[in-house]
Amino acid sequence: MTPITYIIEGPEAMTAFGHSLADILQTGDIIALDGDLGAGKSTLARGIIEAVLAKAGSPIDDIPSPTFTLVQSYPWGDADDPGREIWHFDLWRLDGADEVIELGFDEALHRHAMLIEWPDRLGDLLPEQALRLTIDHPDGHDGHNDGEGARRLTLSGGEAAAWPTRLNALNQQ
Repeated sequence: MTPITYIIEGPEAMTAFGHSLADILQTGDIIALDGDLGAGKSTLARGIIEAVLAKAGSPIDDIPSPTFTLVQSYPWGDADDPGREIWHFDLWRLDGADEVIELGFDEALHRHAMLIEWPDRLGDLLPEQALRLTIDHPDGHDGHNDGEGARRLTLSGGEAAAWPTRLNALNQQ
């Protein structure tokens, strides 16, 4: 897939972009969120989760970053598939890729959708069909981000999951 780039102007726009991604999310999807600390990975993940919960008619309470729990799951079922969930992984504290198996990674692969912060911690376990979403500053500034200002989102990978067609539909909205 040829990378697709978006410029997102602030946290509210990042949340709104997450809502848009939720509209095209499907069972088995994996979104790998790359970026420095404070880049907006959790903000984007919360936007996706908020929209999924709203669409499922579930209450939208606090959606914490799973930094300490490592994984949080949220109902995403409907009448045809009531047990489906969206799993949000934050792998920052993982020491090795084998630890993710203990978190239920294999279970989530085909049954649920996954949002994975710090996907580099997975090593070779990250499936090829994962959509890689890299968040950085448009001016190329490296280092710790403050959560404010514009961000560049670069979407790549995911050929096997037909992401290009779904992303083009997103661009048309």
